[in-house]
Amino acid sequence: MIIHNGKEISMDKDILLDKWKLEEVTGDKLPDKPGYCIFKNMRYAINMLDKHIKNNSRIVFHTDVDVDGVGTTYIFKRALEYLASNKHLLLINKEKVHGIQQKHVDYFNNINKCVDLMIITDSSCNAIDIIKQFNCDVLVVDHHKLLHADLVGKCNDGIHDFVIVNNTIDNDDQEEDIKYLGNNFCGIEEYKGTNAMSCGLAVYELLRVYCKKFNDERLLENLMLYQWAGITLYTDVIDTLNKRNQYYIYKTVCSNDVERNLRIMMAQINKFKATLDKSYIQYSFAPLINKAIRAGKSSEVVDKVINNPHEISELIQYGIQQNEIIDSALTIKVLNSVTGLYTSSKRAFNGDTIVFDITSLNVHPNYTGVIASRLLGDYKKNTVVYRVMENGICKGSFRGRYKEVDYRAFFDDYDISTYAQGHEGAFGFEVTKDQLEYLMAHIREIEPSVDPKVYLTLGNMAEDEKGIYHIDNINDFRQQGYLWRIAIGNSKVISGDEIYIRVKASSIRLKQQRGKLYIYDVYGMECKAFEPMVGDYFDIYLEYTNELNAYLRKV
Repeated sequence: MIIHNGKEISMDKDILLDKWKLEEVTGDKLPDKPGYCIFKNMRYAINMLDKHIKNNSRIVFHTDVDVDGVGTTYIFKRALEYLASNKHLLLINKEKVHGIQQKHVDYFNNINKCVDLMIITDSSCNAIDIIKQFNCDVLVVDHHKLLHADLVGKCNDGIHDFVIVNNTIDNDDQEEDIKYLGNNFCGIEEYKGTNAMSCGLAVYELLRVYCKKFNDERLLENLMLYQWAGITLYTDVIDTLNKRNQYYIYKTVCSNDVERNLRIMMAQINKFKATLDKSYIQYSFAPLINKAIRAGKSSEVVDKVINNPHEISELIQYGIQQNEIIDSALTIKVLNSVTGLYTSSKRAFNGDTIVFDITSLNVHPNYTGVIASRLLGDYKKNTVVYRVMENGICKGSFRGRYKEVDYRAFFDDYDISTYAQGHEGAFGFEVTKDQLEYLMAHIREIEPSVDPKVYLTLGNMAEDEKGIYHIDNINDFRQQGYLWRIAIGNSKVISGDEIYIRVKASSIRLKQQRGKLYIYDVYGMECKAFEPMVGDYFDIYLEYTNELNAYLRKV
């Protein structure tokens, strides 16, 4: 039994402690617990939180319309409930429209004393004009690119405050934050802005600092909220190949315990599963949530995930509906002139890019993103799927071939009239037809001329030969390779996960030859090639599906 804030917490009912030591079973090493992230404006944000938690203020959580958005709200609400804050209202857009809207300002400002604090997560950091209109305090936590420097100040009423916390910007004021936090903090890392965080992780790191300053950080761990951070790393477009993200991934999928609501939902979705893994998260849990949101059932999703997890299976019907819509959009009917019958065939997309207008197909705009993702997975081409709206503007979604390329900026910076918000390689846009045609005709010009993939390097190499992520010896690879394999795929990946390793020629040996197939041994991994390997270095391409397959190519 744990006592927190004078309240008994039952480990059997409310909390599952993560007790399993994976290294005792497999030899894998637990990644080091990361240091504290002190984001810019952190002291203002946690002061604002502390004031409203102590006052048990009326708080509205604005949830964004995806798994990351729902996850951030769950982390926030669950933690605040155990900090004795319980006057909460959940808010989410019915349509799959990201961010806070003017209609929300109009509604809440017209209701006297309806809300004391508006918490907006996973969106809206650039909606500064709307944020300032609220007649209450506003806290925004986001991980999308910030396009202005107006991060903290007074709302338009001159009374209430707003604070924007965003992990993508450097903290150039960290010394003042550290002074404010006090001497009891250790392990604070110099914070340089990074886009390698989901909003769920950004919220978790914010609450880590809050609990360390005002309460007890063990609360978050006892509630196993780190697993929600891990889930959002998988379901958003995040580079997970770094030590911080590896830690949260490990704590998510290398545990024989599952957070309370996740455990209840898992029993409804797949009664044969007992622990979290990447396949379940990406191909069962996340799609169930996203498909219901695309069907316009956002409120139902939030209610099920946060308040009624035992009813999560009721969302399955929306997945069936989505599959039918996508199959219909990507299929054409052809009249057979001989039989007079119509036959169905797969819609073909030729050319270097895919530009798909679904205006005439009676498909809701909510589905442009998932159709674009399907086409990107099938064709490996930069893809836009859009509808022409009543005002003549093309509104839709873009999916890019390389997650390392900032396609969004190319769209958004093209003209003052163009709009593109989201991630670098996956975003929504609003442009004219002429603008869209130009952008897609020139989109490949911004892509690198060399392979942009990140390669691990393995073995004994000179310093100038080592990659960003280097593995000194095969034992390290065996201990950490599992985590890399489950991390490297990220989200929005249709095929198997991919991992790329560069090795010296001296590290490989030919095992056998079968006709034109050459089979090599690389540190105990079986790698295949269709011609003899010559040269100084080789790239090993690994695809992790049900088993690990390896392929060699010359550098």
